[in-house]
Amino acid sequence: MVNDLKQKWVKPKKSNVKKHQAVSGCRVKKQDGNNATKQLNKLMFFLWRPKLLLSMIVGVTAIITYPNIDIGKFLPITSIKIEGEFTFLKKQQLHNRTMPIASGGFFAVDLSAIRKTLIEMPWVEEVSIRRQWPDKLLVRVIEKKPVGFWGKKGMISTKGEFFVPEHMPEFELPHLFGPQGQHKNMLQELARMQAWLLATGLRIVNVELNARRSWTLTMRSGLELRLGRNQIQERLNRFVSVYDETLKIDKRAIKYIDMRYTNGFSVAWKKA
Repeated sequence: MVNDLKQKWVKPKKSNVKKHQAVSGCRVKKQDGNNATKQLNKLMFFLWRPKLLLSMIVGVTAIITYPNIDIGKFLPITSIKIEGEFTFLKKQQLHNRTMPIASGGFFAVDLSAIRKTLIEMPWVEEVSIRRQWPDKLLVRVIEKKPVGFWGKKGMISTKGEFFVPEHMPEFELPHLFGPQGQHKNMLQELARMQAWLLATGLRIVNVELNARRSWTLTMRSGLELRLGRNQIQERLNRFVSVYDETLKIDKRAIKYIDMRYTNGFSVAWKKA
């Protein structure tokens, strides 16, 4: 009978469902715990940055200790660093323009007013300003790069901007003369014309566009090329062909070449 009971009794199998649920629940709790730890670590890393922590401590302490503090005078700016590479501007000049406007506190200083003051200077192209804790301003200035003279007193930058410097630099740059507001268009045409003349070895030093929109070019050699109003590219191509075949070989000094003819041109020679 004992044997029969032993044979009939079977050890029950353990259920894997509860075990699986327990393991899953453990994993979920672990993941939640890991996420919370990561978020806490991020927060602690953010808060424990030295400069940030110091500024928060100083700010909170000042508000608690001096509730009527004048934020405009709190932590006054004592240092201004000018950054950039300059040919025509001077760091001291930029510093002197900046310092009177930066008289407010670290938090109240008007960065837009400083930028406006500097951007009005003829040689300044762009300005960026940022604060550096606890009492410093970093001012980055980009200087204009001139590519040509406009009229008698103006200049044109690489971006086609017209400006009038206090003193005209002694640079070997092309001079452009034309109607008001045409400087950008003329600069673009100058670049194209110089490219078309590349094969001749001639260099344009003067470009004139008169009131009738007629073009006249003057080369470094003193040669004057009259192109007129229309068919500028065709006339320049004709000039290049003729110059290489005939005029370049002729040793006589040319005063001007007039290309304003339908199928030809005229040449005026300098007197011996």
